[in-house]
Amino acid sequence: MKNNFLASVMKVQSASYKTKRMAKFITKTLKKDGLGYTKDKYGNIYVTKGDADLYPTMVCHIDTVHDINDNVRIIQTGDKMFAIDSTNCHRIGIGGDDKVGIYITLCCLRRFDNFKAVFFLDEEVGCVGSSNADFDFFNDSTIVLECDRRGYGDFVTNISGTKLSDNTLVDDIQDILDNYQYVTCNGGITDVGEIAENNDVQVANMSCGYYEPHTDNEYIIISEVEKVKRMCIEILNKTMHKRYTMDKNDRVAYYDYNSYGYGGYDGWGGYNYHGFKSNVIGKTKASDNAGQGTAIINNDDIYVEVNEQCPECFGSQMLYDEYDDAFWCTNCGNYITAHELDMINEISDDTRDTIEQELGQDTLFSNPNIHNHD
Repeated sequence: MKNNFLASVMKVQSASYKTKRMAKFITKTLKKDGLGYTKDKYGNIYVTKGDADLYPTMVCHIDTVHDINDNVRIIQTGDKMFAIDSTNCHRIGIGGDDKVGIYITLCCLRRFDNFKAVFFLDEEVGCVGSSNADFDFFNDSTIVLECDRRGYGDFVTNISGTKLSDNTLVDDIQDILDNYQYVTCNGGITDVGEIAENNDVQVANMSCGYYEPHTDNEYIIISEVEKVKRMCIEILNKTMHKRYTMDKNDRVAYYDYNSYGYGGYDGWGGYNYHGFKSNVIGKTKASDNAGQGTAIINNDDIYVEVNEQCPECFGSQMLYDEYDDAFWCTNCGNYITAHELDMINEISDDTRDTIEQELGQDTLFSNPNIHNHD
């Protein structure tokens, strides 16, 4: 069966700092559904539906990493949806990251009588939109959910040292997670991490049925998107009569740094990027001695230490984050996507070889589709 609304969301072109088309699509959809909205100074879109003491809440981001393509065509074959350039039939990224999140958020707005939603700008370049958010907006949110992770089955309750939610929430929804075969895990940075840093409401991110993000081969599995939508509805329904909160002191997770002696990586500290905690180092994969090529594992997150110059402080030691395809500077805490760093400094062949040797040829970093300087 064709999902015309999902396809219409996927067709809208949006890129970081070039989100006007998607913002217009969202606001037109809201108006068509009889919903009002406001915008903050940065351009983030806020929606409050109904009049209640508490509101189930969802957020998403409206930018993608892909270039604007006016010749996009959405293809659905069986359970898979992907995008091509209609002028040459070449695959291009469909932008499931995070158009799937936009789709699910809009569907939930239609489903609930009382609901809140925020559509953030420019997440892909460091959560810029959500770092400029009005965090008081979430003071009457029951919980805040985001669908901004590849694959299926991950329910993210911890982002790189910041706890998003605890067992008071997870225990209450465990039966739903089990039914949909979801498990709690750690994840990469996204907008709910910013909310967790600035509000006491419990939040979570989850995988939502898109695959091979940040590449021309990106696609979505429609049945998984629909399952995640139903799961969100069930979770938000079950938690709608209570506000789940966490004390700020309980947000920070402590990790054992073993033998690592990074300047500033000690105790409960860690560098911050828009509130992002980078105290994430666990144990080494290949060696107990830090250096070029050392792979570091923290649960499911993998980092490779490389000698690459930071464009902010010009320090020479950075960590490559395999999941987010991005680099952290261990000197100043700057967080920058691989594509953006490559555009500024042109990532060295030694760094490319090191990452490919440690993580394999199938990593996002080694995919030539994301290193397009056009």
